[in-house]
Formats: sequence, C-alpha cells, structure tokens
Amino acid sequence: MGWRFTDDPLEYCEHAWDLLAADPALHTVSLTVAAAVRTGYRWSDDRMLFGWHEDAGGVRGAVSHTPPHELLLAVVPDGTLEELVDGLREQRTAFAGVNGEVELVERFVAAWTAGTPLRHRVTLRLRLFRLGSLVPPDPAPPGSARTATLDDLEVAMSWLRAFEEETDVTRTNVEGAARERIDADRLWLWEDEAGEPVALAARTATAAGVARIAPVYTPPEHRRRGYGAAITAACTADALARDADHVVLFTDAANPTTNAIYQQIGFRPLGDRCTVHFSD
Repeated sequence: MGWRFTDDPLEYCEHAWDLLAADPALHTVSLTVAAAVRTGYRWSDDRMLFGWHEDAGGVRGAVSHTPPHELLLAVVPDGTLEELVDGLREQRTAFAGVNGEVELVERFVAAWTAGTPLRHRVTLRLRLFRLGSLVPPDPAPPGSARTATLDDLEVAMSWLRAFEEETDVTRTNVEGAARERIDADRLWLWEDEAGEPVALAARTATAAGVARIAPVYTPPEHRRRGYGAAITAACTADALARDADHVVLFTDAANPTTNAIYQQIGFRPLGDRCTVHFSD
C-alpha cells in the first residue's frame, strides 16, 4: 500500500482523520486544515494535495498541501520518508516550503534537496503549548474583554495584517479570516478604560475537541501592559465554556517573553515546530 495521494479533501479525511484525532493537540493545524477543506474552504485556486500512508496495520501517516501554505508534515512513519519524497515528485506538486516537527522537517529537507540546486532557509521556529489549568492575570490590566462585531472589522483586518507582516508568516485573506471569526464570535478584543481596543485574540473552530488561539496581537504602542495575556485568557475561557476540551497556541520559540507570559496563564510546552522555505 504505502503512500497514496489525492486532491479530494473528503477522501483524505476519510482515511487520515482518525490518525490525526488520536492526538488532537499535537496535530491541531492538520485537523483544522482538514476540517476546513472538507466543508469546501480553500485558501487559493491552486490545486491542493493530500497524502496518507497505509499498511496492514492501518493508516499511519498524513501530509497535506493547501496553497499558498507550505507542505504540512503531520505524521511520517519511520522508513517511509524516501517513498514520500518520490511520491510527491511523481505528483509534480510545487510548494514553497515545508512545516512540521523540527527533526522531521530537517530530514525531509535533506531528502528533498539532495541532488538538486535547491537552497533552503528556516523562516519560522514555533513552540506549541497546551493549556493545563487556566490562570487569568491577577490583577488584570485596566479595561475588559469583549467579542468583536462587524463594526470592528477594519481594526481586526489591520491588526491581522500587521501580525502577518511582523511574524513573516504566509499572507492570507485577512478580511475573510476576520469576518469568519467575528461571525462565529471567535475574535476577541481587549478595550482599555476609555473603551478603545488595545489587543486582539482570535481562535480556530474547535476540531477533535481542540481550539487553537491564533493569532494574538497587540499594537506596539500598547505592549508591555498585560493586554495580550488578558485577552488570550478571555478567548481561552470562552473556548472552554463553549465547545473545546483543550486549548493550544503557538509562540515564537526564540522569544522568551511570550513563552513566559503564556506559561504564567497556564499553558505548557508540547514541542517545537519549524517552517523551511526553498529557493533555486
């Protein structure tokens, strides 16, 4: 059997969902991607590609590519990496980069670039955290949290765009993302005492019991006042109250400040991820 590929998200979910859902916190990104595409959502008009590895023991591997995002390595069983690389080349799939657990990405990059003129560089290093017990900031900063409304759309779009620019992640349709999360009451704002928004936290739809805080953004002029931690705690509490069994988030692995802040409100590290981009 080995690696099999399809551009049909329903076929992919039929085969790979249970594997991913067996450890939903670890596979949070793959699950939210799968949940989105099986409802018809697309990030671009380019061809998507999904793969799963199957043997006599069942489905043991899963990868996905949803342009413009990088190839996402969810699970690659030992001894199957070369077959995966060969299969992707046969599919003639083109991807700008690859994302996954650090050690797995390093092995994939070595195999993918071997014998080619491709160069590569690490563009992002992230640390995955899962909530233990939520500990809201005490004392909280001045102001309060609320869900965003369509009246906040311009602010939300501006801050989501600023987040993408500052973190150098893949550019997305920020208006679509803002509208979707506002409509679902999953985008939260912290307002200061004057009623002005000073920080934002949003989250994904819950998939396999896990919601992911993404992103958290505080404009530079409002930083170092506790707003980011406070709005993250509020968004997290709402997720748990509504439909999430667990809440996760990613931080910049090299930023000791954000890593410390999220641990103070109850998040605990699960492991590191990285994104590598290719160039000729």
